[in-house]
Formats: sequence, structure tokens, C-alpha cells
Amino acid sequence: MLNKKVLLGFSIGALFLYLTLRQIDFKSSWYYIQNASWLYIFVILFVYSAAFMVRSIRWKYLLAPLVQFPAKRLFSFLILGFFMNNLLPLRLGELVRAHVTGQKTGVSRSGALATIVIERLFDGLSYITLFLITILFLPFPEWAKKSLFAACIVFTGVLVFLFFLGRHQELVAKVFPRLPFPEKITKKLQYIFVNFASGLKILSDVRTVAKVYLLALVVWGIEGSVFYLVGQSFHMDLNYFQGVLVMIIIGTGAILPTAPGYVGTVEFLGVTALSFLGVDKNQAFGYILTLHAIQLVVITAWGIRSMIVEKLTLSELIRIEKSEAAPGGK
Repeated sequence: MLNKKVLLGFSIGALFLYLTLRQIDFKSSWYYIQNASWLYIFVILFVYSAAFMVRSIRWKYLLAPLVQFPAKRLFSFLILGFFMNNLLPLRLGELVRAHVTGQKTGVSRSGALATIVIERLFDGLSYITLFLITILFLPFPEWAKKSLFAACIVFTGVLVFLFFLGRHQELVAKVFPRLPFPEKITKKLQYIFVNFASGLKILSDVRTVAKVYLLALVVWGIEGSVFYLVGQSFHMDLNYFQGVLVMIIIGTGAILPTAPGYVGTVEFLGVTALSFLGVDKNQAFGYILTLHAIQLVVITAWGIRSMIVEKLTLSELIRIEKSEAAPGGK
């Protein structure tokens, strides 16, 4: 089943890449890349890195009910997850991140994974918040606004459901013995649930939840600055809110099954979003290619540094992913 999903991720990435490349004049795109202001690019490298530093602080709050661990160390675990997402399809790097975190901190892998799930939900809510703000400055069709409100309901609903699981673990745990499965399987499922639910404790602390939400806004505010600054380096008439819009469209598309590093998906959605804003497609492709390269380079550089610090090899990380993705791997 996993092989089919991997194939789906590669297929979607290849399709999106084909749909993008068939409408691009490479000579023209290369001209735009050559004439970009590289001073901006060097600044962007530091700005993009700052977003991950804020992410690690946010994750420290999410893990606090399970373990007190310095954000500096969590930065390494977090980056390893993103690094492996660039090498593996379907965001499987998140499983590696959960495993390494459990191994290094002593928390359960399921509990660590629960905090990552919560992190992603707050990312979604932050996207919605930024989109609401963007609507005030940019014209949007009615269908886009309705989609936004629908997404808001979905994310809020999932958070409420997870809050219920975290607050009523004993009640939900009583369901497992009644499941029509062999006792060994039900005990395994119950064990996974108990550990996963432990990572949801943060949702019962309103003040910490507010901090996590605000930090999520800071993360995506910084990332929005990256999109804006790349536009400035390409001498594009792209304001900050338009940069945020491009970021939101690309980020939302990452929900789809993707190839490693989101190759194809980023290019197609980025060029489409910029074209919607009136940017020439060849210039848009040069912009997206540069932006994507910056993201991959920064994550790869920090990922290699994290492997050295944590004394892990690439083969070990791949082995972790295979064991975690296998049935019963948790």
C-alpha cells in the first residue's frame, strides 16, 4: 500500500512539473535569474533560517507537558524532519522526526508525533488568519472566501476533536477492548493511543495554546517575508501581501501527495499563483525556481549539520523511516 502512495506522490509531482515546463521559455527564465539581485538572496538565506529557529521555540512549548528540552537541541530534530521530507515522498520525514525526538528525549514516538500533528494544525490556522488579512488588501472571488471559511471549520473541528481526546483519554481507551480484533492488536492500538494522547496535553493549557498560535503566525510571517524578498530580488512589483498569497497557495498544495522536496508541486502552484497576480510566466518560473532552491539549500545545509551534531547517518535516517512507516512501526 505504501508503494502505491509513493508512486502517487511521484506521479503527481511529475504531472505538475510537466504542466509547468511545457509553458516556459527556459532562455527567458534564465535571463531573469541572471539579472536577480543576489544581495537579497544572501539576506533571504538568513531570514529563512530564522523561521526554523522560531519553529523550534514553538515546538518546545508543544513538548513541554512531556519533556523539558532546550529549543537549540529541538532545532536539530525539527530540521532532520524537514531534511528527510526533501528526500522522501509524502512528508514521511515527520516519522523520522518523531522517532529521533523519542530516541533523544525519552518521550514516546507517538507522543512526539501528536505534537507534530498539533503543530501542523496551528500552521493551517495561521494560514487561514493570514488569508483573512490578505483579503483586506487583495481582491478575491467569492468561491475563494467560501473555501477559506470551510477550511477554518475543518481545522477548528479537528482541534476540538483532539482536545476531547486529550481530556478524555480514559473514556476513549475503554473503546479498544470492544473492538473486533485479536487481543494483541487491540492492546497495541490502545498503547499507541495512550502515548499519542499524551502529546495532546498542551491543548488543555489556554495560555500556552495562545503562545503556540502567535508563534505560528510569526513563523509564517517570516516565511511570507522570504516570498516578498525573492520578488524584490527579481525586481517584481510584488507587495508583501501578494507574497503571502503565493506562500499560502503553495503551502496549501503541499497537503497533496507529493514527490520528495515537493518538486513539481511548488513550481506549478507558484507559477499559477504569480500568473494570477499578473506576473509573466517565465519570470514567475525563474522566481519559483530560485525560491525553491533557497529552501532546499538551507534545509540541506542545516540537515547535514544536525546529522553531525546528533551523530546520525543518512542510511540510519532512511532505516528509521522504513521501520516507522511499516505496519506496527509505532
